[in-house]
Amino acid sequence: MLRSNLLVGLTLAVVTLPQAIAFSTTLAGLPPHFGIYAAIWGVLFTALLNPSRVFSGGPNTTMSAAIGVTLLPVAPPFGSDYIGVALTLILLAGLIQMLFLLIRPLGRMLDLINEPIINGLICGIGLFLIFKSLTGFAGLPTNTEVEWPLWIAWQSFMAVLEIGNLYAIQIGLITLITSVVVRQFGILRNWGILIGVAAGTAYSEYLNATIGLPNTMIEQIANLSSVGFVYPSLPLFTQETMSDIISILPGAVTLALLGLFQTVAAMRRMNRKIGAYTDSRKGIFADAVSNCVLPFLSSLPTCASFNRMWLVYRLGGDGRISSAISALILLGMVLFSAGLIAIIPMPAMAAVIMLLGANMINWEDIRPHLNDRRETIVFMASFLSVLFLDLFGAVIVGSVLAIAYSKWEQAHPSFSVRGNVLKIRGNIYYGSLPVIESVYHRVIEREGSVILDFSDCYYIDNEGIRWLAAAKAGHKAAFADRRKSDRRAGRRDSGNDKRSAPKRDRPDRRRRSEF
Repeated sequence: MLRSNLLVGLTLAVVTLPQAIAFSTTLAGLPPHFGIYAAIWGVLFTALLNPSRVFSGGPNTTMSAAIGVTLLPVAPPFGSDYIGVALTLILLAGLIQMLFLLIRPLGRMLDLINEPIINGLICGIGLFLIFKSLTGFAGLPTNTEVEWPLWIAWQSFMAVLEIGNLYAIQIGLITLITSVVVRQFGILRNWGILIGVAAGTAYSEYLNATIGLPNTMIEQIANLSSVGFVYPSLPLFTQETMSDIISILPGAVTLALLGLFQTVAAMRRMNRKIGAYTDSRKGIFADAVSNCVLPFLSSLPTCASFNRMWLVYRLGGDGRISSAISALILLGMVLFSAGLIAIIPMPAMAAVIMLLGANMINWEDIRPHLNDRRETIVFMASFLSVLFLDLFGAVIVGSVLAIAYSKWEQAHPSFSVRGNVLKIRGNIYYGSLPVIESVYHRVIEREGSVILDFSDCYYIDNEGIRWLAAAKAGHKAAFADRRKSDRRAGRRDSGNDKRSAPKRDRPDRRRRSEF
């Protein structure tokens, strides 16, 4: 068992390292050690705090992208002001997640987020990440303008064609093609990104050796020699930064909800795949506590990763043990191999983000939603909201759609009409009464009277009770007697077991009545 967990932990470490660096530098606009510490301490904290056998947390694509999008209007990336506000943003997100844990109705609302909404957001963010990585792929500076995302994508694409660094594009293409080809081989599938980054780095070193770094102008990851066991930090809460803190509050809500959405969705999916159950509140607890501590350790926020959870399950490892081992292995890699990590070119990191964004657009997850009109509308609305709005607007649209979707289902019960008998299956409450009354009056117009059968109703509120009373008082509606149907069912059941049932239903004279 320990040997299996060691292998899974090693695999997680080598898979997570290039992703964590790419998340930090390319998406969040933060130094690479933020992603590395998230892959160490974030993974370790969530492994210790969540009891699920398959749960695996760590740095996340969408949360890292949300940091970059939120902070671009505030300060230039990689600067001291930017880093300080980023730490504050992550801490605020952790505190908001703590509210979802402490206020139970808020946490319960996360269960209303259904798969069409989650998959729509994930696919939209995946396409957004591909657009965002175009400039880094071509060795150009990131577009920091706050504009319509699709317009920025078009500007970035035109800049790549006009002034893109051909050497950077070559490194990015080699990284991308190598990763895709390697992933076609089952035994190397989980190592595809690492091998692709290694190929891109080798080609970058070849170009620097033959042409020279001043000529290629390839940006590399900064030197990590100063990164140690821990890197303490403090979020900014000063009077001078209060206006910036107020401006990033919507981004903090977005960051918190994106993490919770993905944690709840990943746990829901894995529970179904492995046939087990772990309360999603335990995942919320692991996320909230971790994200309240990680800003003081110079780390990106953390949430559950479905890909890493599925990898742990497929390799037969224990999620908690394997994740802890991967964090320790990664810590050793950073302490003793910082020089090798420092020469990784940024176009290779951009290629990794593009590949991860493409993997988020999974046709197998999209296709089931296109078979139902309502799910198609919800999916497309969530998908397009990411591209036409900012991430905060997309989260709000997804949350509203989730509540509207559940209320729509509750407000439209199913009916069956046989003659003048109207059977209602669902809820009779203020939201469903307009639909019920329309069917009720159609039956009255056709039959002259109605027998209402609500034996399969789940819930009737006070307004529903008043409507039923008014319908019966109008002498046009009668209620089906459930007791008669139960008695007939009981007689059928008693006829099937003649030995155990008495022939006649006689009172037991051996016991004296209490009345």
